[in-house]
Amino acid sequence: MFMLPSESGRFIADHMEHVSIHDNAIDNLAHFLCKQIDSNEYDIGKWKSENRLHPQEAIPKAAEWIFIIDSLNFSFWPDSGSEFTIEGEVGYWALCAAINRALNDGIPITDPNYCSQMTIEQAKHVFRTDQPNREIPMLHERVQILNENGNILVQKFNSTFVKCIQTANSSALALLRIVYENFPSFRDECQYKERNVTFLKRAQILIADLWACFEGQSLGRFDDIDQLTMFADYRIPQALHHFGVLTYSTELMEQLQTNALLMNGTQFEVEIRGASIHAVELLRSRLKQLFDDKKIECNRNKLPNSIQIDFYLWGYRRQNANEIDRKSPYHKVRSLFY
Repeated sequence: MFMLPSESGRFIADHMEHVSIHDNAIDNLAHFLCKQIDSNEYDIGKWKSENRLHPQEAIPKAAEWIFIIDSLNFSFWPDSGSEFTIEGEVGYWALCAAINRALNDGIPITDPNYCSQMTIEQAKHVFRTDQPNREIPMLHERVQILNENGNILVQKFNSTFVKCIQTANSSALALLRIVYENFPSFRDECQYKERNVTFLKRAQILIADLWACFEGQSLGRFDDIDQLTMFADYRIPQALHHFGVLTYSTELMEQLQTNALLMNGTQFEVEIRGASIHAVELLRSRLKQLFDDKKIECNRNKLPNSIQIDFYLWGYRRQNANEIDRKSPYHKVRSLFY
């Protein structure tokens, strides 16, 4: 049994040397998040209603779309200069736009049989950017993942990711294990202080996207969805730093401010990601405590889980990008995990 991300985050937080979590900032952010509860900021229906590039129908084809998207949901920042765009979209949304464009053009990009045989030339066409001579980062790695994941679905799961979901029997942790054990590109883990720790960013967001798309029903029903953590990428740590929840050592801050490229699995990177997971777990616990102490009044069912806190912070950073980018640098890692 691998160490779950929640357990990994706690272990890393107990041993980290370059990142600190501040309880007073946790408390302040928890009160700030409380104000958003009754405004439905955490409503999972927003996954569709506010994101026009996401599937709008809760049908099996949407599950296949989500699997492809989250197979490729990593490393969108540019090496230098301005961001690349696809159909006018940047970052993650550029990936969504590319997949939707391919489907509209009759390219079966969500079909495992097609993905298993996709060539680099086909990928260059599918993921072509709006800028001449600019490629989406890590294009060759993306093709390798599509080939590998397509082959696995064809050989082991009747050519459909829906089979994986059904095998999990409405358990998020069971589906997490299925993805971890069968799809190597989702194994987001490393060694830290002689322990194997996991983050599983793309595997967890895959399950969360299913949950949000299907609004907790049908292929998106997971009775233990609250067992998942936030998704340890480079944007949520930036937002947590902006709110003062995380602070960094002088040595680490110098690396971030000079745009140094961190290596996946190194101490700086592991501690940023682990601290982010644990900080959001603390935030979630603080929100529950405020509710139990009657410091906030709302329907208990409206208390956000870690996924919903992640979704909110990701959107908040996006809406306040200029201010946050000026004050809080984000860590840069070229990795297929995020």
